[in-house]
Amino acid sequence: MPGRGFLLNNELTDFSFAPADPAVHDPNLPGPGKRPRSSIAPTIVLDRHDRPVVALGSPGGATIITTVLGTLTGFLDRGLPLDEAIAAPRASQRNTARTDLEPGLYDSALRERLEALGHSFRRTPEIGAATAVQRLPGGRWLAAAERERRGGGSAMVVRPAR
Repeated sequence: MPGRGFLLNNELTDFSFAPADPAVHDPNLPGPGKRPRSSIAPTIVLDRHDRPVVALGSPGGATIITTVLGTLTGFLDRGLPLDEAIAAPRASQRNTARTDLEPGLYDSALRERLEALGHSFRRTPEIGAATAVQRLPGGRWLAAAERERRGGGSAMVVRPAR
């Protein structure tokens, strides 16, 4: 929108126009004042002193949120280096009977154990394509991107010319 500071897009496509189960309320049906469950999720994590720790995002429509969440849990909770957290195999659950799994999870013993508990899965080639930047000690920055998804990515820290 010229002069308004934002872009218009087609995110109405992220709503569900037919409920998965008519007997169950679908929170993602369009309606007044509602927003779709996904769209974009650029995320900045701050430390307790409000300094940036990591910032990341991903394309991928309805899988953006699970891509960002999976990367953050790998990096923050499991202590993976940022590039490994981005490269880790992903799952995506979007209020359906089956959870999408990338091959690294689908072909694993974990899937078999979860199926024994009643979970259902669908194999998908890839979920999302994250890029991120991490603040390092001393004010330096580390940029990281996908190694293989969507043909691999590129990330770098750019310093503007003065």
